[in-house]
Amino acid sequence: MAADFTLPELGEGIEEAEVIGVLVAPGDAVESGQPLIEVETEKANLDVPAPHAGVIEAVHVAVGEVVRVGQPLVALAPADAAPSPPPAPAPPPPREAAPQPAEETPAAEVAPASPTPAEAPAAEAA
Repeated sequence: MAADFTLPELGEGIEEAEVIGVLVAPGDAVESGQPLIEVETEKANLDVPAPHAGVIEAVHVAVGEVVRVGQPLVALAPADAAPSPPPAPAPPPPREAAPQPAEETPAAEVAPASPTPAEAPAAEAA
């Protein structure tokens, strides 16, 4: 079962940080200590490492977002846990039916303009 991994304390008096990089995506296997998220504080840029090996099930933050200490960053399942099935994709929005073009007759099927020999006037034969 996945557990949310939150932004840890980054230093004395630091309560929030801006996300400047998301280094993982859902489905990624990570090792203990591997950087997951890059953040920027008033004092420094820091990598937030994985607390243990596992599989990323969800990413809860995006680049540019300001996160507070204790706010969830990712959902991390232990490495030995069976992976959860991915969420079902949302159904596509309904589309209006596009008008169907009128069926055209190919040029090869168009009747000839001149009469066929069977239709020729009998006067020409005499």
